[in-house]
Amino acid sequence: MLGVVLAGGESRRMGSDKAQVAVDGEPLWQRQVRVLRGAGAERVVLIRRRGQGPIAFGDQRLDVFARSGPLAGLHAALGAGCHRWVAVLAVDMPGIDAPWFSWLLGFCRPGLGAMARHAEAVEPLAAIYPAQARTEIAGLLARRDLSVGRFALALAAAGRMAVVPLPAVGVRRVASLNTRPA
Repeated sequence: MLGVVLAGGESRRMGSDKAQVAVDGEPLWQRQVRVLRGAGAERVVLIRRRGQGPIAFGDQRLDVFARSGPLAGLHAALGAGCHRWVAVLAVDMPGIDAPWFSWLLGFCRPGLGAMARHAEAVEPLAAIYPAQARTEIAGLLARRDLSVGRFALALAAAGRMAVVPLPAVGVRRVASLNTRPA
């Protein structure tokens, strides 16, 4: 499994690069790399957008599609290596831990990834994708259909993504960090 940290957001609400924000004394990007390694990722790649400041991490890729949000990051992620699955984690989701991905991996099969669903939405930015899904993303990006959620649900409808119910007690884990922690 390839691990990918999506760290290319514009951080408009945060006011500065979320990847560099420290939680419990550790920058978010570093924390998420550690989580994915702990989940068994053979390699972890950090995805950034062009023009962002540097991060001291050797395995980085840049979005190819400008101003295309997390879908462009997911496109770059799925092209980052030759692995069966790609575990994707947004840099601003500090409630996700290594057991989250172990849990999702239990629902994966060849050609089938997994993501959680709760009452409000699916969680496509803390999910495991089948590596073959990159072709569909390129088409969506070309048409400027930039919704990661719609993409993930289309994969599910095509039988390529398991949608796993997330118990209500787990919903806090998927919250995005949009303001600096106290």
